[in-house]
Amino acid sequence: MVIAPSKLEVRPVGIEDFDAIYPLLQLFGNRKMSRENWRSMLFTYPWWQGPERGFALFADGKAVGFMGTIFSKRRIEGRDEVFCNTSSWIVREEYRHASILLLKPVLAMRDCTIVNWTPTDRAYEIFEKLGFRKLESNQVLIPPTAQLKSFFGASCTSDPTVLEAELGEDDRALYDALRPSESVHHILLRAGSRTCYIIATKNTYKRVPFAVVQFASDYDLFWKFRGAVHVGLTRTMGVFGLSIDGRFAVGRDLGLSASWPAKRLYRPAQPNTPPETIDGLFSETMMLSI
Repeated sequence: MVIAPSKLEVRPVGIEDFDAIYPLLQLFGNRKMSRENWRSMLFTYPWWQGPERGFALFADGKAVGFMGTIFSKRRIEGRDEVFCNTSSWIVREEYRHASILLLKPVLAMRDCTIVNWTPTDRAYEIFEKLGFRKLESNQVLIPPTAQLKSFFGASCTSDPTVLEAELGEDDRALYDALRPSESVHHILLRAGSRTCYIIATKNTYKRVPFAVVQFASDYDLFWKFRGAVHVGLTRTMGVFGLSIDGRFAVGRDLGLSASWPAKRLYRPAQPNTPPETIDGLFSETMMLSI
């Protein structure tokens, strides 16, 4: 008996295709991610109105591979820029010889910055060979210990009325876009006439909850009053300590801290886009539980 080879094709998928893709996402074996977690992270996020949510590899009409594309539009160094966060690259074992087919339509997107936040070691090697740059190598976990002076002279609030009244135009746009997400926390650090808008999500490390800082509008103020930030995050989120990508902590007094690998890659649409301008907003890092 001769078995005919499967007909393989890659095509874009949208919100309506989630049911066909979900069995592939289950192959990750991530018990922290429910069906609805996967749906909201990859398919129904509210900040992008375009139809595509990724690309799927089909064999004789059945989805056997997938790569998610989480799109967003950001204001970077005075210009509007489209970002694509590649996510959840998965292919059934018997079709992994064709995995690279899912990369082709992604690599063809030259008008947006592509970011890979959580690549496997093998995926990192592949993306690096394709010209992607290092965005990050480690993440820092900082307990609520800081110089005593950093606890005084500033305060934090999560009051929506205050946030709506005091956020500038660009920050208010971020606030409005992310406000519907229950997993996202918004805090305003206030020190005299200066403010720092902080956006964080919650995760756990060895069963200890901590805040993942996804964005801060003024890192100088953030680090100067890190003690006050810890107090604000603890009151708002019920966490112990904070976590932040290492590129935002270079040259800062971290005190007692720990770090672990967080290898991330990007291919900027504009060659002069430095890593420090790219944060975790509108990415899988805001929604993925690992």
